[in-house]
Amino acid sequence: FPQQIDLIFPSNESFEKSLEASLKTPNYVKGQVSLSEIIAKRANFVEKYVMQSAGSGPGFSVREEDVWCIDYRGVLTLSVCKETYEGLGLVGKRVASGKGKAKQGDGRHVISIPLYAKEAESGKVWVQREAAVKRWEERRVLEIGSSSWNVLILIKDSKNVDSLNITPVRCQKNVLQNVHIPVVRLTPRPRCQSPSQEEEEEDWCETMQGLFEWVGMAGFGSTRLKANDRIDPFVAVYEPPWPTHVGSVTHMQWTGFIRPSFVQSLIDLVSYVHHLAQSPQAECSQFLSISSHACTWAPVAYISAKTQSQMGTTDTPPLRDLTREVEDSWCLIATASLHKESPRTVNGEKMCAWVLAEYGEK
Repeated sequence: FPQQIDLIFPSNESFEKSLEASLKTPNYVKGQVSLSEIIAKRANFVEKYVMQSAGSGPGFSVREEDVWCIDYRGVLTLSVCKETYEGLGLVGKRVASGKGKAKQGDGRHVISIPLYAKEAESGKVWVQREAAVKRWEERRVLEIGSSSWNVLILIKDSKNVDSLNITPVRCQKNVLQNVHIPVVRLTPRPRCQSPSQEEEEEDWCETMQGLFEWVGMAGFGSTRLKANDRIDPFVAVYEPPWPTHVGSVTHMQWTGFIRPSFVQSLIDLVSYVHHLAQSPQAECSQFLSISSHACTWAPVAYISAKTQSQMGTTDTPPLRDLTREVEDSWCLIATASLHKESPRTVNGEKMCAWVLAEYGEK
């Protein structure tokens, strides 16, 4: 569940116009729901929101220790503290990370419930689940005064969303002028098969580190990138990746509860780097960078293509320990192929060079 997306590229008017014309600002909705009602009416809910997501996070209330989400497979995932798990009466998996005694965790468990009907599951199983969740919400009324959950729901169509409040994803645009922009030339990572190639690999890693560092500083709008920056070297020293040219950089940022299909539409824009490279404004190599920051309060960390099948998949995605403060982000840098006159193609589509960095809990 992304909560922030950053797109950074050397300013290009034609590309920005195409971007604004092709991308629609996504929406999400806020509201309150009863989890027991969702389970009781799971068939209607899954049919309506099957390709959407819902969740309740601790950011909505500092008093919340239990979180749940419904992903695109129609699977309800509960992440509950030790006290809730012991009183719930449903079988789950203990969340543990780290090594030694630290791996024991604090008793938090994750419970996965497919909302799609399974032939292997009897009606008795569902009766037990409904009764357990209903008792849980009754205890919530005594503890916090309400059985309802604050939720965020991703939607494709804002029509017929009941009484939920529609909230647009916030989009901000910032232009950095007169900054050092690296000339990006991405090459495959050298395979370390001999001592001489170890040095090549180290140089490659250092170059990539410099590019990602530049992207991060551009995202912060750092004045260290300014061509006329004259900071005291005793205070801070920074040199952008060489070679560079001076120009303007556009930074677009979307914040909110963002559906993955919107992120995919941004990733599809990497094909535009060929258009940028052939643009009259492109005096130097063109590139773009896409960065994503996930909602770290969601109990499910990542859903791979293997686990995205619907109708009750048995594959379990990676789970997240909500008691730990972690970062879950990735950054993609893409540029046109090195052979500008004759770029590589696959199935008629032009290929681009790219590099991806991920940062998160291991």
